[in-house]
This record gives sequence, structure tokens and C-alpha cells, in this order.
Amino acid sequence: MAVEVETVGPAQLEWDTGQRRGVLRFVEHGRGGRVEAERLVRRLQGWVGDSAVPYDFLVDCSEIVDVDASWRAIWGEHFRADRDHATLAWFNANPRIQLIVLMFIKGTGVTGQAFATEDEARDWLSGQRVPS
Repeated sequence: MAVEVETVGPAQLEWDTGQRRGVLRFVEHGRGGRVEAERLVRRLQGWVGDSAVPYDFLVDCSEIVDVDASWRAIWGEHFRADRDHATLAWFNANPRIQLIVLMFIKGTGVTGQAFATEDEARDWLSGQRVPS
């Protein structure tokens, strides 16, 4: 299984081809803005492709201080388009980020949920997969 990595500013995106799972994390304490979001979404789209093959997306919120409106809009546009085949889980979010996550889920219509720990988030994502 190949894992590819793209780092832009404080944000890092990993893609596990075998698992069809993306992992977004901030590798340093920071904020997400338009430039970072555009580059990361473009990279994710390249990995996911144009097909409707389901994939998971895990977000580690440990080091996220805040994300601006343009960050949310760019990611929101992507996941609104992919809401029928993307499943998302967030973990380690502070109260402000938890609120943003809830609004994101409601606004995009994605299947997603926030969790306290990475293990809980990964377990939930694994349970969302439909056996083939």
C-alpha cells in the first residue's frame, strides 16, 4: 500500500491508496487559509479521481487553531460534490472547531461525525464501509 503526502504550510494531507483514506492534520500549530485549502483539495481530487468509488477522510484537529471562511468554503465545495461517496471523521477538536465541524456537516450534507480520539474516529469510519 502506497501512502502519498502533501504538506502546505502547517497542513499535511496523506492519501492511502489501498485503504482509499485521506488524513488531514496540521503538523504545526496554525490556521488554514485559501492557499493551503486550494492546493490540498486539488491534490486530494487527483488521488480520488472522477469516479464515485467511496473513500474515507480523517481530520486530526489537534493543532488547528482556526480555519478561515475561504478554507471552509473550498473544502465545503469539494465535499458537497463528493458527499455521496465520502465519509468524514474529525478528532481532537477544540470547542470552536467542533462547532465548525457541525456546521460543515450540516452545510455539505456529508456523512460525518466528530470524536474525542483518533481510535474512535477510525473505528467509526471502518464501520461505515459497506462490504463488497
